[in-house]
Amino acid sequence: MKERKFINEAVKRLLVYEYVVKETENAGFGNMIMKRTPFGTNITLYVNRPGLVIGRRGSKVQQMTETLEKKYGIETPQIEVKDVKDPDLNPSVIAKKIALSLEKGWSYRKAGNTSLNRTIQAGARGVLIKISGKISGERARYQKFIYGNVKYSGEPGSKGMITGFSTAKLKVGILGVTVKILNPDYKLPDVFSIENITGGEEVGTESKADKADVEGREAGDAEES
Repeated sequence: MKERKFINEAVKRLLVYEYVVKETENAGFGNMIMKRTPFGTNITLYVNRPGLVIGRRGSKVQQMTETLEKKYGIETPQIEVKDVKDPDLNPSVIAKKIALSLEKGWSYRKAGNTSLNRTIQAGARGVLIKISGKISGERARYQKFIYGNVKYSGEPGSKGMITGFSTAKLKVGILGVTVKILNPDYKLPDVFSIENITGGEEVGTESKADKADVEGREAGDAEES
């Protein structure tokens, strides 16, 4: 029973996430944090343009609140909308911008390189942009734009890299846009620093062999005297 309940909750969260992404697509969706409290369910949305999500006199938020409660069974949902702190370092926002650029007629190289340069200038440590589909010709393929420290596997790849995804609808078909950015706050296991300590007394270690050598020399000096 517990496993089934856990699975149902996970499915519900996924459906809510997909709904929120769709509703806030034009506002530049960045992230969603969903927490249960004794008073209901707090849902924090991070978007690039909060005004579009809030709506006139909060009408958009009210409509989303009713949908989440009635259609998705969320208990007393309380939606809070916040501005994305660094849109050029948010993979979801970047992926959506690239998708919109492609739909406006930009070439995939121009869209990818422009977003990559903006992300680098914003201070990203590692970036991967992947555009896949019929980007040129009849056959589907993909093009990657990579900069800096990008992790693909292990804990750094799963926890250190933040992923965003969007799609661009073109006449030739749908293009997928995936953006991965190394979390600025994530500490890589292979990076370390060495502290330079200056001043104070010099502390050393003395082995037994060194001690015996010193005692032998002291005894020899005493015999000579």
